[in-house]
Amino acid sequence: MPSRFGAGASRRFGVVACVAWLVLGISMSAASASAQSAAPAQAAPTEPPPPPGQVRIRVINALTNQPVHDERLNVALRVDQIGSVAMGTDKNGIILVDPKRATILRILANMYADCRPRSELYTNYSVAAILSTGVTTGNLCSSASPKAKPGELILYEVPKTYLRQYPAPPVDSMPHSPN
Repeated sequence: MPSRFGAGASRRFGVVACVAWLVLGISMSAASASAQSAAPAQAAPTEPPPPPGQVRIRVINALTNQPVHDERLNVALRVDQIGSVAMGTDKNGIILVDPKRATILRILANMYADCRPRSELYTNYSVAAILSTGVTTGNLCSSASPKAKPGELILYEVPKTYLRQYPAPPVDSMPHSPN
């Protein structure tokens, strides 16, 4: 069945369509190339160091490597844990602590389970060591162990779960003994 525009119009339409696809493809590849070249130039924003003399406690979920934003750590600036204060993390999982004249900092998990080894749970962290080199606590929950920056104390935690995992459902009735 002949086209009402004729064979020449159909051929012209096909050429125009091919040119349009070619131009579109070139512009899209140019846009993606410029986006790829711009991506390395935009470095991830780094956090500024904590204010002088302050300690930044960073709480990280050991399973997801994401900040824990709803924890309330017990932070003590004394050796005997008397006078500890529950301090909440911000949306980035950070607590800023001004140690003032304290030389020792002790932390205990509150809402999450601590990933430190048992021997490190009641450790007195030196404020001078934290301020000069940074401290990363032990992590039994995952293999993550980033290097802490000066003024930073990194703590790993996981959500508390109280549900036990059984290999099979509990028995409905216990068998009676024959005696």
